[in-house]
Amino acid sequence: MAFQIRQPVRHPDVDRAGIVYFPRFYDFFHRALEDFFAQEVGIPYWEVSEELGVSFPAVHIETDFQRPLQHGDRVTVEIETSQIGQHSITLAYRVYRPESKEPAAVSTIILACIEVPGWRPASIPERIRRAFEKHLAAAS
Repeated sequence: MAFQIRQPVRHPDVDRAGIVYFPRFYDFFHRALEDFFAQEVGIPYWEVSEELGVSFPAVHIETDFQRPLQHGDRVTVEIETSQIGQHSITLAYRVYRPESKEPAAVSTIILACIEVPGWRPASIPERIRRAFEKHLAAAS
């Protein structure tokens, strides 16, 4: 089952056409990831490197923008784990307009697990692995 947050589309999120400016979707995705760490892992995202000695930079992103979002929409952002490797996590993100079953945007983001400091590949800590495993996508 996907992890979900709800958030409003605010004035700074939209462009002159009145729709969400595409880079802002990545802010939505990262806010959802921060909430995931706080709620599911039990560690605020910004404290992971201090507490566990690892960090999770994005190393690959693919996004399809399918429907516009507008100022005032209260959107749902979902995160589902697609794959967990030894040193990386592949996440599927979906953003929905209110009352819509069709996503406004879908994205696949791969996060690498690296040592901090050192910037070398690191094994995903068990506590984090368990949290992401709870949200593994059902096999097709």
